[in-house]
Amino acid sequence: MGKKTLKKIEEGIVLVVGCGNVGSVALHKMAKRPDVFREIHVVTRTGTQAEKVRDSILLKTQGEVEIRLHKDDFSNIGKAICLIRKVQPDLVMNIGPPYWNLEIMRACLNYRVHYLDTACYEHPDQYGFSNEEQLAMHGEFRQQGLMAMLQCGFDPGVTNIFVAYAIQKNLLDTIDSIDILDCNAGTKNAVWAPNFDPEINIRELVLPIKSVLNGQWKEHGRIIDDDAIHFPFKFPQAGVEPAYLMYHEELESLKRSFPGIGRMRFWMTFSEKYLTFLRVLHTVGLTRIDPIDYEGHSVIPVKFLKKLLPTGDDFNESYEGKTCIGCILKGFKDGREKVIYIYQVCDHKEAFLETGGNAIGYTTAVPAVVGALMMLQSDSPWLEAGVFVPESRQAKPFLTELAKNGLPWHVEILSDLPEFLKQDF
Repeated sequence: MGKKTLKKIEEGIVLVVGCGNVGSVALHKMAKRPDVFREIHVVTRTGTQAEKVRDSILLKTQGEVEIRLHKDDFSNIGKAICLIRKVQPDLVMNIGPPYWNLEIMRACLNYRVHYLDTACYEHPDQYGFSNEEQLAMHGEFRQQGLMAMLQCGFDPGVTNIFVAYAIQKNLLDTIDSIDILDCNAGTKNAVWAPNFDPEINIRELVLPIKSVLNGQWKEHGRIIDDDAIHFPFKFPQAGVEPAYLMYHEELESLKRSFPGIGRMRFWMTFSEKYLTFLRVLHTVGLTRIDPIDYEGHSVIPVKFLKKLLPTGDDFNESYEGKTCIGCILKGFKDGREKVIYIYQVCDHKEAFLETGGNAIGYTTAVPAVVGALMMLQSDSPWLEAGVFVPESRQAKPFLTELAKNGLPWHVEILSDLPEFLKQDF
């Protein structure tokens, strides 16, 4: 049997999974485009946060946009199928835990629904991430005439598209190296708290560091090691911050998509205070993901820690400063070495005033909403049956919408690669 034609978007009905920092921002942004998102449903395990977001949107839109709430656990494939069958959405957006990616994708196949997420699949009982199992569903999605867009956040997501833009627009004839730099120069009224889901954040920070050198994976210890590789970098508008080498999802995707690029690295900023807290928590065992017995009860330490830590509701209003996320690409153009820097700057205070979230949530949510826009519009150049990563799509239409929706981006020509980044690690 040949593949079915791409399923048309009939009603603009969207089912959003998750209503945390990222999900709440996404819902606020979607509510501003009722011409595309005509009916918005959100499913969460607890209804309190979703009710708060719904009430905020009703107030800001004078009741013109309705958010329909559902309380359920999408980690259960049976419940996921039942809700999708009930709502009959055109698109399911998983902005909840990446543990659910595979189950939701299978549910989407069951009822012929398009799919989008913001992060690689992670098994809840194992450290690490991979989109291989998701990409393996390409044939099934193609057969059903469905599109699945993976990793459509900022990093991963927009960073991948920045690389695609440089290639598609011939900003460089060849690319030798990619350095992705993620800076949060914001301050908040919390002694120590990750900026998004603490469990997901902590799990990635204790992974072995990996980069790509000469086209091959290379390991470098862990970010919690005292000798973790880092350097000071002056970020546009955000200032000088220490950037640490770490392993991040887009490296896996970019290495597969562009195997000819020999060096790829990811850097994220952390204060020494932040890392000191993380090292202590790791040393005493609170970052563990395996269950332990406590007085006859099975407890997973990192989930217990998550319950103790502040949430966005505790610190978003106090957040000040900026984020800056981008890619420095070195290569050749017309026979001469050329270095370009493609980046985006977001302000915590402005993000809060618009959506009640912070810049971390804003920069993840807006690309997901733009990805959904690209999938819900019938004339979109993105539409194709199958499972895709962001760098496989046309970059310019997405980046144009990204700027329109609150995340303007910039391209600068650098005189040279920063001295520290000239080294091979």
